[in-house]
This record gives sequence, C-alpha cells and structure tokens, in this order.
Amino acid sequence: MSKSFVLSSRVINNKINHPSFEKRFSHNPSNSLNDLDLFRRGQPFDLYKELRESAPVFFHPPMHTDPEPGYWVLTKYKDIKTVSMNPKIFSSQYSTGNLLTLGSEENRHPKLFKSTIDHMLNLDGEMHLNLRKEHMPFFKHGYIDELQKKVSLKVSDLLDEAEKLNEFNLVKEISQQLPIFTLSEILGIPESDRQKLIEWMEFLELAQYFTLEQIKQNEEGITDTTPDPALVEMFNNMIDEMFDYGRFILNKKKDKPENDLLSAIANAKIEGEDLSQEFLDGSWLLIVFAGNDTTRNTMSGGIKLLHENPEQKQLVLDDFERVSGLINETVRYVSPVIHMRRTSLEETFIGEQKIGPYEKIALWYGAANRDPEIFDSPDEFNILRENADQHLAFGIGRHTCLGKPVALMQLREFYSQFLSRFPYYQITGDWKVAPNNFVHAIQEIPIRLKK
Repeated sequence: MSKSFVLSSRVINNKINHPSFEKRFSHNPSNSLNDLDLFRRGQPFDLYKELRESAPVFFHPPMHTDPEPGYWVLTKYKDIKTVSMNPKIFSSQYSTGNLLTLGSEENRHPKLFKSTIDHMLNLDGEMHLNLRKEHMPFFKHGYIDELQKKVSLKVSDLLDEAEKLNEFNLVKEISQQLPIFTLSEILGIPESDRQKLIEWMEFLELAQYFTLEQIKQNEEGITDTTPDPALVEMFNNMIDEMFDYGRFILNKKKDKPENDLLSAIANAKIEGEDLSQEFLDGSWLLIVFAGNDTTRNTMSGGIKLLHENPEQKQLVLDDFERVSGLINETVRYVSPVIHMRRTSLEETFIGEQKIGPYEKIALWYGAANRDPEIFDSPDEFNILRENADQHLAFGIGRHTCLGKPVALMQLREFYSQFLSRFPYYQITGDWKVAPNNFVHAIQEIPIRLKK
C-alpha cells in the first residue's frame, strides 16, 4: 500500500451488476430491510425468519433512490459462514465490506463517505493482514490482562455513581461510559477529551438516517419526519470536530509516539510506505465506531433481557460461573452488528442460488444467530445453551472482530459487578433504539437499581 493508495477513489469506479442468473426463490416479503424505522423497535427477527424459511438467498430491492442494483440477503448460518470464509471469491475490497451502497454522488457526505471506505475493514489479502498486524499487540492476552485491572476499577466507579442516582438512563450513565473509557485507554486519548467520543458516537449512529431523510426532503419537500435543521447543522459540526480532532491527535502521536494504538496507526508502514491521509481518517473513524458499539449495545441489551427473563437472571445469581454463558448467549441474542457486505468476484453458488460476478451480498448476522439448524429453540434466551459461543456476532474468518477479546473482558467485568450489587434492579419504561439497520444502537433504557 503506497502513501497515495486511496481505496475510495478506486471503489467508486467499480461496476456492480444486477443478478446474472434466474432467482431461485420468489417471495414477496412482509417488510423491507431498507426501512430504518422498522429498526426503532429492535431487529426484525420475524422478517429474518420469514426470509430464512421462504427465500434464504433473497434478492432485495435497492435503497431508496439508489443508483446501484439491489443486494442478495443471506439469512442462513451456513451461507453466511461460507461467504465469510472465502474472501478470494467474496471480496470486502471491491466495493467495501460494510456499505450496502455507495449511493449517488450528490448524496455522499463530504467527509464521512471516504472515511467509511478507507480503512482496514474494506481490504482483502495481504494489505488487510499487514494493517491488522499493526493493531494486534493491543488485543493480546498480556495487554488485555493489564487493561482488565483498569476496567474493573472503572466499572466499580460507574456503579458507585449510578447508585447515588438510583433511577437513570442505563445507556447514558454506564453502557456508553465503559467502552469509551476502555477504548480511550487503548488509543491513548487524554481523559479530558473522552466525553467528546460519546457525543460523536451518538451522531454517527444517526448518519444513515440523516442521509435518507435528506434525500426524501429533496424529493418530497419538508414532511413530518424531516429532521430539525438545527439538528442537521449540529450533526455536521460534530463530524467536522471529530475529524479535526483525529488529525490533531494522530499528528501528535506521529511526532511523539507512545505505547498506544493511535501511535501504532499514526506510524504504521505498509510495504515501507506511510498510510495515506484518507486511510488515517478512515482508521480513526473505524476505531471510534467499532471500538464502542458492540460492547455498549450488548451491555444494555443483556440487562434488558435479564429483566424480561428473571429465571435466567436467577441462574446467574445462583452461580456466577455462569457469566460466560450469559455473555455468549447475550451476544448471540442481541447481535449488535446487524449486517456486513461482500461482493462476488466470480460466478459461484450460495446455497441453491447461482450468483454472477460483481453482485452485492449482505450477511445478516441476527438472522444467522437465530437459525434453528444451529441453535435449538433459537428465539429463547437461554444462558445454559451449550453452543451459544458459535454465534457469528463478531464475524468469522479473516475479518473476525479484532476487539472481540476486549469486548468479552468488559462484558464479564460489567455483568459480574452489576448483578452482584444490584440483583433486583427494574427496567422502568420503554427502550429507545436509533433508526439504523447497520448497528443495533440502543439509546435509552430507563432503570431503577433499588426499590
């Protein structure tokens, strides 16, 4: 990778094809996976089941006003695993491993668009492996063991403050705070700057929603769903601030490197060359987003699930060795990352469906994690499930989430301490979930710790 390598400049010229072969399954689904409002109620597991049973490889219409063709939706565990384990056939680099569409040029955010493409998640082969190696020292056992001591103290501090409040929004006071603390420790972000990351995350989760609403406004004019212009302006200001800060701190780490991940990224050399500015921006965006979201939403989702399944909570209270089972089952059941994307590079089969080259494929992890061929009674929340750790929530293959061991460590510390101190907590109202079909972004869970 040379310093002039900018993946986004190449990707926008790559052609995406309509299906080359006859569709094996014909089905008229009850809803659309493009409907972001559908995800305000949580993931549409009934729709996943419908597609898995009636059209496990289903060609979905494109996003609203999308100039590109639609995409193949995979909902069976074995199909998603097959695609994930064959990167030479199913590419992350040809047209990204995360974006369902590049959209039309006039609707691309001037700063977010390139940065959602120019990062490690969207590379194949040696370039992906080499950049991944730069991150690895901060996700190994020795480093995580030391990090765990800090995380344990942070959880205790957060619960001390929460106990004083007694009634509060779990996401704001705890679930947001712990991953940001842990991520900042890994990155080397000063304590005085850490709250900024929380604000940026809240707005990043609304980026998809703002983009689609802006398109609708251009077509239909102002409607009841049109975001407040002041909110849109605040969103754009936050994005500017996030990238300005990223460039500032990466330059600082390049000049005076320390033992942290940002220093490793700032000084990374691939094939003897520094990373391009576009890849530095993209790496910053990726680590801020990915380093926070999975843990935060699993923490929140797990507390909600235990409230709704008190017999499962009692199993943990009876034996805290069951926390491992709780974590695996919660990650399976919540599936915080909703989908990823690949592009076929050649003629191939996925299950019974023949696929041509350069067709879009979306891997819906929440559907795979409820596949009855793998998980008995998959819609039941069961912390004693023997194969819960086979879930695909962290991905599988070369693009398995690098931060998985850090996420699991944080979840263990949180659940162990929280349930020990507040075994009889209550959820006191409805949750709030962001309109987002990429990550299951829980924004509010009202909770009371003690009666």
